[in-house]
Amino acid sequence: MSRTHIIQLTDTHLFGVDSGRLLGADTNNSFQAILDNIRLSDHLPELFLMTGDLTQDHSLESYQWLKEQLDTLPVPYVWMNGNHDDWDMMHSVAPKALIKNTIINGWQLIFLNSQVLGKTHGELASQELALLTEQLEKHPDKPALIAFHHQAYQTSCQWLNEINLVNADEFKALIRQYPQVKVVLNGHIHQEVTREIEGVLYLSTPSTCVQFKPGSSDFALDGAKPGYRELELSANGELTTKVVRLTDYVQELDLTADGY
Repeated sequence: MSRTHIIQLTDTHLFGVDSGRLLGADTNNSFQAILDNIRLSDHLPELFLMTGDLTQDHSLESYQWLKEQLDTLPVPYVWMNGNHDDWDMMHSVAPKALIKNTIINGWQLIFLNSQVLGKTHGELASQELALLTEQLEKHPDKPALIAFHHQAYQTSCQWLNEINLVNADEFKALIRQYPQVKVVLNGHIHQEVTREIEGVLYLSTPSTCVQFKPGSSDFALDGAKPGYRELELSANGELTTKVVRLTDYVQELDLTADGY
C-alpha cells in the first residue's frame, strides 16, 4: 500500500548569527544535527512541515540561513507562523513555503496561521477558520491533517495553558462537523504529547532545540534531547507516527532559567 513519509520540525528558534544562543543552547547547531540525522536515515521524507517559531532573533538572516539548510536536501517544505515569527520576512525568503493546503497520497493537508501579532497565545482568526471550512467542504472524501503552531488542548503545564489557542473550543466545534479530520499537529509547547479528543488525534512535537519540562506550574526547562516527528500517511487513511530524538547530542542548557 502506498505510504507518504512526512517529517514535522518545530520551534527551531534560529539565529542569524553563529553566536546566537537560546538559554545556553546553540539552536542552529542542533537544527543542523537534526538534518544530518534525517539525511542518514533509510529514506528521506516527501515533505517537511515546519510548525512555527522558526526564528529567535526575528532576523531576516535567520530565515535565510534556514532556507539554505533546507535546500541542501531534495525535500519540499512548508512554513507556518509561530508567535516569534514575521510573515513578511518568511514570504520574502521562501514564498513557496507558505502554501495553505495540499493533497498528497489521498490525504488533504491544511496549514493554518494561529499567530496573534505581539502576543504569545494563539488564535485562529475568522479568515483561517473560513479557509479551513472551505477546504474541508471541498474534499469530504479525503482524510485530513491540520497543522498550526499553538496547542488546542490543556497540557500538564499550567503556564503553557495560559498561552494556548484561545479559541480552541470554536476550532473543535468546527472540525466536529467533518469526520474526515484525522489528526491535528502543533508545536509551541516544546514537548511530546499524544491526545485523542472526540476521535481526532492531537500531536505535539519536541523542539529541534530546547525542551520544556512537563508537569511544571511555571516555566522550566527539561533536559530531554532535541527531536522531530515522523508521520506515515497511508492511502487508505491510516496514520502511523513516532518521535525521533538525538540521543547522543550534547548541548549546554541553563536549566535554572525562569523564562526567555
